[in-house]
Amino acid sequence: MLSAENLFEKIPVLAISGDDLAVDSILYETLSVLLKGVDADIGQINLLPRGGRVEKICIIKDGAPWPMGVDMHLFDPSKGFTGLVMATGQSIRVKDIWAEDVKEGANPFLKLAAEMNVHYINEIKNPVASILILPIKKNNDIFCTIELSRYRRKAPFNAIEEKLVNDFAARYGSLLMDYVIDVRTRVAINIAHRKLTTIARLIASNAKVDYCDAVEAYRNLTAADIGFAFFRTGGFHSLSLRMIPWYGDEVREILLPEFTVSDDSILRSDTELQFPLEGEGNDRRVVRFCKRLDGIPSLGRNERRFTRKCVEHIKSYVVYPLHMLGQDLGAILLASHRPHFWNFLHMSPFLSLYNSLLKSFLLNERVSHQLSDISLQAHNPGFYCLAALKGNLIKKHPDAFSDAEISRPIKIMEDLLDSFHKDGQVLKCREKDIRFSMWVRAFVKQMIAYFPAFEINLNIEGNFPDNCLIRTNEEQLETIFENLFANSKKAINTRQRVDLSVKGRIDINIRKRKDRIGVKFQDNGISYKTVSGRGAPLIRNIMRDLGGSMRKYKNPYCIYLTFPYVVGTIKEELQ
Repeated sequence: MLSAENLFEKIPVLAISGDDLAVDSILYETLSVLLKGVDADIGQINLLPRGGRVEKICIIKDGAPWPMGVDMHLFDPSKGFTGLVMATGQSIRVKDIWAEDVKEGANPFLKLAAEMNVHYINEIKNPVASILILPIKKNNDIFCTIELSRYRRKAPFNAIEEKLVNDFAARYGSLLMDYVIDVRTRVAINIAHRKLTTIARLIASNAKVDYCDAVEAYRNLTAADIGFAFFRTGGFHSLSLRMIPWYGDEVREILLPEFTVSDDSILRSDTELQFPLEGEGNDRRVVRFCKRLDGIPSLGRNERRFTRKCVEHIKSYVVYPLHMLGQDLGAILLASHRPHFWNFLHMSPFLSLYNSLLKSFLLNERVSHQLSDISLQAHNPGFYCLAALKGNLIKKHPDAFSDAEISRPIKIMEDLLDSFHKDGQVLKCREKDIRFSMWVRAFVKQMIAYFPAFEINLNIEGNFPDNCLIRTNEEQLETIFENLFANSKKAINTRQRVDLSVKGRIDINIRKRKDRIGVKFQDNGISYKTVSGRGAPLIRNIMRDLGGSMRKYKNPYCIYLTFPYVVGTIKEELQ
């Protein structure tokens, strides 16, 4: 029997960081136990969650992780020998994957090989002959499969070895997957929290929302390799539509002005459509959408070409609406080049929650635009028309305003327009003077609670007066410092994987220099591979808007920020 005692001693430590690298580490350790247990040379783990990202998530070759330079997210579990495992729910043992016929009949791998990545075939498939594929189940649903392979020169796997790995899967598989599911759930929570927080702050600051960043949750947490996000933009009467298509890692943002939707469109909330809506490539909706795009003259050639590319590769799709309180806010279309892939394209419960929260933010944004439109209309033509009416009335009837029955309604109209004009700006961002030292102390206390495993030190140097004021808002400061802490967390976790004895440390030093406040942010982590790379540019843009600066240094790595400030008077402090 294959033992997993040592494995379960390691897993809690590996899972602490709660990020994708933790998942990789758990799966690597699990796969290593199986490879050694049956003398296999190559091992693979395929995650197959319903309503989640379907992919080959870990490959080990000759005892070391194989660098997956190709996108294994495009893995199709319904084909090849894995397809037989998915169909039967049983493990499969194959003597030679390159043989024309196997005991199950025609070799399903040979049909699939021509569609697979050439580098993957050459490195992982060509050297091997015998394979074992076993399912890992949770509540009788196959959550993942494990594939073990032997080089051609070795004897093929036998029935005893197949029973060994099956016993391991039956005894430990579900428990191991619980760890993986837990970590991936934490990853999903962090992604969703970060995206929603960013959107909320951008709306609150009246800054441009990065819609490409907003759809990253759909791209990373689903099996969709193709997709479209549609967001209504402007006030409630606007017909403009913001379209975010993606294909693999490429994402575009395209504005479709004056886009009138069809009577039974997925973008309407008053149709009889039942969501989520399933469809396939070249169905009536897809064909109609292509024709509509051809008729939009404002669509650039590159935008049209990319959109066409996305649509033409769709084989199956699922649509989720973004409707709320009777408002048509948009829709999310999750698609794949894999036919009949609906079961894997549906959103997980957690992503459905993200989808619901996103609708609230989109509605808030439209309300903000609508109020802004009302404010502008109250000012022009409202005030101008009323002024013209008063001028003409005085010109033709000079004594008219002596009559209270005329002057009183005119005054009421003026007050009403003034109220509309002011109330229309109620959601407008307003900057204020913030006492920086007081704000940063409160924020760091919150971060100490968030990261109890880290030592976080705040050092405010010298005679730093409490009345140093920065002209900004809380949203901008929170965005800056939360990004810095998130980067430090990744750097420290990356180092701790190399040396478990390392205790995470973050040092924040603040001092006043002439007309600037300097902030030095440093940790004891090491460099790591970035995912989106949007954090530093976002901080730099905010600092530029505030009239400050951001610089990065190496050896040791640290971030240095400078903020302009003013010294508040006693009166300003009381206010």
